[in-house]
Amino acid sequence: MRSCTFASVRAAWICALLLFTLVPPARAEAEDKTTDPILLRLTAPAQFTALHLSPDGKQIAAIGYSGKYTGLFLIDTTTLVTRLLVTPERDFGRLREPLRVAWIANDLLAVDFTTGGARALDLDGNVISGLGQRYIGRLPNVPDTVLAYDDRYRGKIDKVDARSGNKQRYEFPPGGETTRWLWDEAGVLRFVVTQDTAFWTDDTKVTYWYRSNQTSDWQKLDVFPITEDHWVPISVGNDPDSLIVYSRHERDTWALFHYDTRTRRHLDLMAGAETQDIAASFETNTEELLSVTTSGLKPTRIWFSARWAALQKAVDQALPDHINVLSGNPQGKVLVFSYADVDPGRWHVLDTREMMLREVVSSRKDIVPGEMLPMKVLRYPAADGFSIPAYFTQPSSRDPASLPPLVVLIHGGPTVRDDWGWDEEVQALATHGYAVFQPQFRGSSGFGKKFQESGYGQWGLAMQDDITAGVEYLIAQKLVDPARICIYGASYGGYAALWGLAKTPDLYKCGVSLAGVSDIEHMLTDQSDRNFDKEARQFQLSRIGDLATNKQKFDSVSPLKSAARIKAPVLLAHGEFDTRVPISHGQKMRDALRANGKSVEWLTFANGGHGLGKPDRQRFYDALLAFLGKHIGAGVNAMSPAKVDSTASEVHRIER
Repeated sequence: MRSCTFASVRAAWICALLLFTLVPPARAEAEDKTTDPILLRLTAPAQFTALHLSPDGKQIAAIGYSGKYTGLFLIDTTTLVTRLLVTPERDFGRLREPLRVAWIANDLLAVDFTTGGARALDLDGNVISGLGQRYIGRLPNVPDTVLAYDDRYRGKIDKVDARSGNKQRYEFPPGGETTRWLWDEAGVLRFVVTQDTAFWTDDTKVTYWYRSNQTSDWQKLDVFPITEDHWVPISVGNDPDSLIVYSRHERDTWALFHYDTRTRRHLDLMAGAETQDIAASFETNTEELLSVTTSGLKPTRIWFSARWAALQKAVDQALPDHINVLSGNPQGKVLVFSYADVDPGRWHVLDTREMMLREVVSSRKDIVPGEMLPMKVLRYPAADGFSIPAYFTQPSSRDPASLPPLVVLIHGGPTVRDDWGWDEEVQALATHGYAVFQPQFRGSSGFGKKFQESGYGQWGLAMQDDITAGVEYLIAQKLVDPARICIYGASYGGYAALWGLAKTPDLYKCGVSLAGVSDIEHMLTDQSDRNFDKEARQFQLSRIGDLATNKQKFDSVSPLKSAARIKAPVLLAHGEFDTRVPISHGQKMRDALRANGKSVEWLTFANGGHGLGKPDRQRFYDALLAFLGKHIGAGVNAMSPAKVDSTASEVHRIER
């Protein structure tokens, strides 16, 4: 899920239920289905997905793909020699693969596995102890001691000695399901969030509890309805009566504040920006704020440490036009993850004593940055004056005398967003000769409360008008061919694509919906996982509206009930096991289009859910590109048929 901030793990999961974000699932064990060499390279599994530097900077623990399975690797930061530490095992017929890794100590790793269960391993891959269901984190001032879920969904957490496996269960205050916790550096539980739903009604309250030390009584700080925009506790420090909180207190954008637990008031603003949120990715050291990252169209990291700021500047100069994420010891070795719109990412090690920056591994070795297409950022005016952020990617291989065909790519959610960076789907379209437009219409997150909440209750209305205004802007700027435009989206984006065809039938020459909602009334009454969850129903009510009082409004923006207005050909694709947006949405839309004599292609995936595994994704891309080529003109391939990244093992000496 992208940029959805809530005060609890449970609420974040509910947000995912409501938002219908299409998330590609884990790699599927199946043969490649496409014969397109470009798609084969773009959809190839990432060689490495996560790297973590040991506290002493001597080793890197990495989750990587060997070509057959996902394994755990160790990389020596001096020699860059890589060795395989953990290979998958069969666990009651299922493949147990390493999923996440973290350092407990220089000689001890915490590893979560795909089939559940977290273990502590030594550097030879031997199991030292079982930690529990899932690893949470280590207590920095308590050697070899970690926090782990015994039961993640019931909020049962243990303090675990990682070397002996001895466990101590935390006791939480009463009052419903425990959903969030904060400890101080000594491992004392200081802050708890509980959530309680009335038995007979959809009425969920979130309660904040706090205590200043291990022996003091729990105090109730605040109570909120679950759908309310409330502050988020981030950390407790040395001051027994102070918190760092993430909040939009008396402001439009998310920011960081000190919070006084005695007076129950926000204090000084620690970091904030007027026109964009501070992202939920920042570092604190007790009560000292080390860095924050803004979440505008392109992220920017701001360091409050002079040493870290100097290192960031030096790395940014050595690796220009990239987002460079630093972690480690600013006086020793630093791990740098560097990514861009044309680069899926690669990891480097910076030796700060010699100021030598060496590449370690790349995420996807088959992707050549020079063959990818850059993602530009822009803003355009909506019909009512709102400034709408967007991304625009142009194809490179085209006749300069003609304008390119356009694919309008609508994100899911809708209360999420797209991000600047390498995007498989964008590149699949752009490298086949299509311009790609990604409007961040009102309701998208990351650009302030007013912008986000202006999308509530606006399915098919102002949100759709923002998309239309963006397409008209590109046409007016003579960036795309107005006679060759197709609209495509998945999940909520599929709804927007279908409604765009009905609301503005002369603007688009075709439309594509993948796992898309076809009718809001049906969405609020279907057999999806959302409608069987009380909290998710509350978010639907507050973000979309009440069917009892809005049926006429929902009918007026229903693609299903407006199928007769659609002129352009439609491609509908759906997974048969989609529990988020059931396949009935696609089936009903298909039947309505056929009944009205419309051109519709129907594609299903026998094992597909709300996301598609690699073979199904390749099959969908093949169908998508064929459909686009038929209706808005075949694109031109921009990538070479078989190149590999030749920039590995690059070494930079950078200025101090």
